[in-house]
Amino acid sequence: MVTPMPCDCPEDRPPRPVGGCNYLLYSGGSLPAFYRLMEQAIPDVAMAHGRPTVHPDGSLEFAATPPAIPGYRQEGSRLYPDWQPCLLRMLRVQVVSEALDIAGICGNPEAGQFSNEVTPEHCQNCPARQTLA
Repeated sequence: MVTPMPCDCPEDRPPRPVGGCNYLLYSGGSLPAFYRLMEQAIPDVAMAHGRPTVHPDGSLEFAATPPAIPGYRQEGSRLYPDWQPCLLRMLRVQVVSEALDIAGICGNPEAGQFSNEVTPEHCQNCPARQTLA
């Protein structure tokens, strides 16, 4: 189960997320089970592109043209994740200005990007990245 966390964004940094910020951490095991949590982590609020369906492969399917989300590549009405499994990266899931926002947050204290948003390329090139084969 996913419990929304209050957003700790600064008050003076609009726009603020609606419905809380949810952080997911892949701790190994079944990726389809992790992606089921992703669906639960999407706040239940109005979104300009509608609520996506999250498939077992981690792709997000929208009823119409999907929004651009960094870390995902578009194929038709679906967005496919470019992220490799990593035990040290969190995904922050939130809705800002009626748009779904999913960001990778580095959780590796030895990496130069620790606690910052990262791209799949940052993670791919991280010498300390821990992945499951």
